[in-house]
Amino acid sequence: MVKNTSFTILIVLLLSFVSKGQQQDGSVLESRVTIVQKNQPLSSILNQLSWQAGIYFSYDAKLIDADKIYNIEATNLSLFTVLDKLFDARKYTFSVLENQVIISKKEEQIKKKEEEVKDSIPEKYFFLTGKIIDKKKKEAIPYASISLYNKPIGTITNSDGDFLLKIHPDNIFDTLTISCMGYAQINIQANKILDEDIIAMEPISIRIKEVKVTAITPEELLNKIRDNLPNNYSNSTRLMTAFYRETLRENENYINIAEAVTEILKAPYSNIYKNDVIRLIKGRRSPDVQPFKWLNFKLQGGPYTITQLDVIKTMESFIDKEYQDFYKYNISKVIWYNNNPVYVLEFHPVDNSLFPVYDGEMYVHRETFAIVRANFRFNKSGLNKAQGVLIKKKPLGFKVKPTYVHYSVNYQEYKGKWYLSGARSSVKFKVRSKRDKINSEYHSVSDLLVTNIQTTEIQKFARSESFNKRDIFVETINDYDAKFWENFNIIKPDEDLKNAFKNLTIK
Repeated sequence: MVKNTSFTILIVLLLSFVSKGQQQDGSVLESRVTIVQKNQPLSSILNQLSWQAGIYFSYDAKLIDADKIYNIEATNLSLFTVLDKLFDARKYTFSVLENQVIISKKEEQIKKKEEEVKDSIPEKYFFLTGKIIDKKKKEAIPYASISLYNKPIGTITNSDGDFLLKIHPDNIFDTLTISCMGYAQINIQANKILDEDIIAMEPISIRIKEVKVTAITPEELLNKIRDNLPNNYSNSTRLMTAFYRETLRENENYINIAEAVTEILKAPYSNIYKNDVIRLIKGRRSPDVQPFKWLNFKLQGGPYTITQLDVIKTMESFIDKEYQDFYKYNISKVIWYNNNPVYVLEFHPVDNSLFPVYDGEMYVHRETFAIVRANFRFNKSGLNKAQGVLIKKKPLGFKVKPTYVHYSVNYQEYKGKWYLSGARSSVKFKVRSKRDKINSEYHSVSDLLVTNIQTTEIQKFARSESFNKRDIFVETINDYDAKFWENFNIIKPDEDLKNAFKNLTIK
């Protein structure tokens, strides 16, 4: 039988019983201010900024001349940008302590750091926010990647094109890379985002002739993908920090939302016998709400099973040579991604396939033959064949049918190797019962976003803290903490989700 390692994300429990039915702010340095001052002493300018931003300034009078005359003009710019104009943020440090901004020279700050480390309060990160749009169509671009250049720290836009990236103050002058399939990559200094609300990406299309691609058949491309796996993907254990969100709708209404910051002990790609291990750092969920009258819809595995969407690690059937004959392949086009052309390799089930196999496409880096993204789904025939595997349990008298199953997985290059950077599962089930006059659709969406990657000596997590494929994620989260997220990176919720979470958490 064809292996479908991604099936586990869909195992559903349908139990017959009656069930009951602002994100923390970033640094005050992000506050927008407007000021026009000519030939005024620094003290007067700081007083006006203090009043506008609702904060106080503290500095050593021996190092900073408060009587020095300045000219400053700024309209709706971040407090950080204005202070940078006055002091030069490459020479001075602006540290935030509650409602106080401490201004000091960097060399003085470095001397104090080691002495203060034991008693220091965690530094307030910058929360960089904005919206990514298509420059021509003026439409939001969902799932665009925003990351620190050459660092494994980043996030993605939500379905509204909005993003939130939290970075340490030391990285405020680093370069941010914004990328999305089919668009020209944007590189921008991180501090510039503080004053930008909308970032427009230029759509770009290329033809195979324009990139001088040597003729290659789908079979040759598949062989090159497999041959280059050891070179493209890490053979060492890595510790990943990741954000996981699971939502469930009944028809158009949210009935459950749960989120968590997790750690993934990522096993070497070369070791097919060692599985990834995941543990929860902390999570939150919406309080119990009134779901469907007779059903409680649950997904097993949560953040554990979505890691199984790493098609390189699991060697999914459309990559594995053993199952190549179950698919028809076609190189449909070449598109632009991260300043590099990538092949779009489509795959479809053969007509006489006896097993549920996928429709989809792989995006293959033209130079390294690394898979940088894969989308795969079941067509109507695949849904019918997979039905017995997807439904684990259902109450008597109910008909449960999967109507939509779609997966996607992304990889990001870091120090010459490609790593899992995100995954998404979107699944719909139709539930009917003539006896109870029930006709409803459930839609479950699971998102995983890797926000950091580190080398590690850890070989395993304690079994008691590891999440496994039998666990039900929403049942492991017991409380709601509105100020939980602190400096962890997340996927910014879209408007629908924000409103749903808000409504579900009203006591």
